[in-house]
Parts: sequence; structure tokens; C-alpha cells
Amino acid sequence: MGEQKAKTCRAVVMGIAVIVCGCRFPSLAWGEGQIAVWVTHGTTRVFPQDPPGEQREARIFAARNEFEPFQVVVRGEGGPLEGVTLEASALKSDGGGVLDSKHITLFREHYVYIRRPSYRCNTSPGLYPDGLIPFLNPLDGKEIQPRREDAVAEGAKYDAVPCTVYPGFNQPFWVDVFVPPETPPGEYRGTVTVKARGEQPVPVPVRLTVWDLTLPETPTVKSHFGGFNRVLRWFDAESGSDRAKAIERRFCEMMAQHRITPDVPSDLYPRVGDDGNIVPGATHEALKEYMTSLHVNAFPMRFSAFRDPLGKDREKNKRFLSSTYEYLKENGWADGAYVYILDEPNDAEAYEEVRKGAAHVHEANPKIKVLCTEQTKTSNPEWGDLYGAVDIWVPLWPLHDEETAAERLSKGEELWSYTALCQGKGEPLWWQMDLPVLNYRMALWTNYRYHIVGLLYWTTVYWEQVRDPWLDQPSFRLAFNGEGELLYPGKDAGFDGPVSSIRLKNIREGMEDYEYFALLEKALGREEVEKEVLTVTRGWWDWERSPEVLLAARQRIAAKIKSAAGK
Repeated sequence: MGEQKAKTCRAVVMGIAVIVCGCRFPSLAWGEGQIAVWVTHGTTRVFPQDPPGEQREARIFAARNEFEPFQVVVRGEGGPLEGVTLEASALKSDGGGVLDSKHITLFREHYVYIRRPSYRCNTSPGLYPDGLIPFLNPLDGKEIQPRREDAVAEGAKYDAVPCTVYPGFNQPFWVDVFVPPETPPGEYRGTVTVKARGEQPVPVPVRLTVWDLTLPETPTVKSHFGGFNRVLRWFDAESGSDRAKAIERRFCEMMAQHRITPDVPSDLYPRVGDDGNIVPGATHEALKEYMTSLHVNAFPMRFSAFRDPLGKDREKNKRFLSSTYEYLKENGWADGAYVYILDEPNDAEAYEEVRKGAAHVHEANPKIKVLCTEQTKTSNPEWGDLYGAVDIWVPLWPLHDEETAAERLSKGEELWSYTALCQGKGEPLWWQMDLPVLNYRMALWTNYRYHIVGLLYWTTVYWEQVRDPWLDQPSFRLAFNGEGELLYPGKDAGFDGPVSSIRLKNIREGMEDYEYFALLEKALGREEVEKEVLTVTRGWWDWERSPEVLLAARQRIAAKIKSAAGK
């Protein structure tokens, strides 16, 4: 990318789901720079050359303890707009309620260049908004300073604001509104004001309806999205150092903020004694704090603590598994515990490895669940099956088999799901950067439709095959754009931590939607939820392509929950 394009790419913000008012207003333009401003919801992308939209007011709806996003798009119609920034006011209700502006987070959306379409995807090369650069340093709440020309690593290489918006070029900003659990229900109003040097500020009205509903602190959906050891080299952090541990914790917190179960850092696992029994004393308080504060609902137990768990170390390893499970049970963490034995067994030898490993685990304690990324219908009858070995089935989305899945559910087993690359027949809900962000949210609706309670993705930080994940997207294996990359290294944004993406925000929106399903199911039964879910998705190959259909169904579900509660 040339310098001009690189500067242009630096003008975007963070996004999330919203419902936009249907009112239409005349075009807004002020000053010599002719600022054009409009808004849209978070389950869409705004590309650089998209025509200006007509929505001028952000109209959003949320439960308590929920994030709700929208996007503000700025465009210079005359000359370049210099020093562009946004400011959010508090939101206030007629009843005296106040949602402080500290609960409104602003981001500039950062465009990433995609060189070629993902494998099997009918998309185009070009600039895609994805990274969400925060206006303020999330570590201290202060403004992030841009990197000086003579500085190698200090400051932000990709900063949020102030930025320049060039003529005919859209710069979207993401606005995340969080509704604290104690917020009184009602309608709240405020503004997000767009400013540019030498131009009259442009106020964007924001109207938030807080429903008399509260989402739970601990997610309903269980998940596994990988760990964060591989990120340390991007921060020049020494493994095991206090700085490395702090960076890893921030990545885990980012997952928890998006209702995704964070991986348990290795230093929080209990020490293992020579006889195989765990010795949790040294790590217990730190693990307890982690599990509680990050609302962890699933715990990946290690299969082995010894070199030869099925041979000479067999008995010691059984004690290790058993004592680990009993420890988790004593602390109320066992319901989400599982052992992930083998990833994607794809031949007879791998199937046998799963069976032997699972038998060992169940011999140690039959209550320990074994997770396997495999569908409920055997890949090849000649390999045998995994029935009785696997407790948590994690089929690739297009390999989900309803008949055998129903059989496994009837036996008390569990269903998760996962995606990777562009596998499967047809065009299911693949997660590639150059596909609609609706896919990322829709996956949770489709999970519910199939009685699936967990979600797995192999990693969020696979940056190894790119020189600079901020700059362009040569993609995983040069074929799958954004594969395994839901986060960006925050060092280039000026701080030691992760930067979210529009795609991760839409997974969060789907996770929140699932909480609505759970609330309505508790109030009126599963059948009532399925009526709405089926208007949005019928399966992995059959779903509504319009985000507005999903957003309208979300509105109806919330109304039914309130009605059932007499609110």
C-alpha cells in the first residue's frame, strides 16, 4: 500500500449491533468541508465508496448488562476534513436515569486490504473495515499519542483520532454502548458529536431504550477459542515475565467482555505432585479470582501430566485426572470441565486414539467429559464409531447430522459446533473477513436451532503468516482471509493489549442474542423461541441475508420476554 492509501486507511472506528430508526432527514452538510454524517447498525460493513446513507439518528435497544453498538459514518464531500474526532455525551431519561458517557466507547474502524478473495468465496479484493482502534488507551483511559517519525516503537503506529477524512471517502466509527446492570428501564437520549477542524460540529442524536430485562453475568453458551501464548512475540514480551502475564490477562479479559470463555492461563493450573495428585495451594486463590471475575463457564482439563499416560505413567495420570476433577467439583467448576483429546480425527488410527484416550479418562472418573471436534455420524464406517467415547460432540457446521445428533442428545451428551477454513458442501456460514459480518452473528442463531450449547474456534490470534496484520491480508495459507484472526496486536495501536474486530463484536452480539433465547425459553418454552429463530435461520445453508430480519426478530423476542413477565 502507498502512503496515501495507508493514511486513508487510518480513519475508522469500532462497531456493534444496533437497530436504526426509520426516520429520514435531509442531507446534513456544513462548512467548506461539507461534512456528511449518517448512522447504521453494527451487523454490516461500510466500505470506502458506499453512497451516503439517510439515517441520522441512532435508535438502539438493549437489556441491562448488555452492549449495543452502532456506527457513525463521516464523509468529506468538498475537501479533506482535518482533525476529525467524535465525542459522546451521557444518555439521560425523563425519569432521572443517567447512563454516564464512560459506558460509551468510541473506536475508529481500520480498513484492511484484502489482496484476493477467500477460497470458494464470490467476493472481491479491496479495503474491508475490521479493526476497531479505541480512542482512549483501555489500560489507563488516556489519549493515545501517535508514533513520532523518529520513534521505533513508542506511541501508536495506527491511532484513532484526530484523523483525516478525504473527499468521497467514508470513515466509519464504532460506538459501543454498555448498559450497567443497575440501570433503570426507560428511554434515554443523548448525542455523539462529530467534529472537524474549521467545521461546525455535527450532533448525531442517540436514543436508547433500556428494556426491563437483565442478561446474566455468566454466559449461557460455552466456548473454546484458544489461548494467547503466541501473541507475546508481537509485544517483545519475555514468556513468564510479569509483563507477559499482564498482556495474556488482557487478551483473556477481551474474550470475557465478548461473552466468550477465555482460556485458562498455564500458570493458573494446579501443580502436579510426583504421585499424580494435584497440589492446588499455590495457585488456588489466583485461579478462583480468574474464574469468578471473568465468569468462566468451561474448563479445559489437561489430558496428561506425564510423558507416557497410557503406558508406564497410566496410574499416576489417572490420579491426576481424578484429583483435578474433584478439585474442580469442590469449587463449583466441574459442570463445565472437559478433556479435549484430539483435534479432527480423520482416519481409523485417529479414531482408535480417541477411543483409547477416552477410556482412560472415563476410567479415572466417568463424570469427566471428553470433547472431540467430530460430527455425530462417523466419517467412515470402516473406522468404527466414537459412541461411548465422546461426551461433547463438536461437528463442523456443514457436517452436522440431525438424526444422529438427536440420538446423542437423548443419551445426555452435549453438542457444540465449530468452523475452520471454507470446508463443507455448498456455502454455509463461513467465517472469512471478506464475507458478511452477519455470518458471525448468525452462527449463534443456527446453534440454537440445532440444540447446540457450545461454540469452538481454533484461535483468534493467528498472525504468523502476515508481515503486519493491520496493513493487508495475505490470509491463512494464502486462501482464507482473516482465518484465526479475530483480534489485532495492540502494540501498534499504542498499548500492551488486544484490539477487537467488527467480526468479534458480531460474535458477541450473537452471544447476547442467545441470552434472549434462554430467557424466553425459561418464560414460555423452547417452542416459542424456535418460532422466531426459524424466521431468521433454517440451517447452516439456509438463512436470511438481511441483518434487518434478525434485528426485527430480536425485538419481538424481547417483547415476548417482557410480556411473559408482565412488564
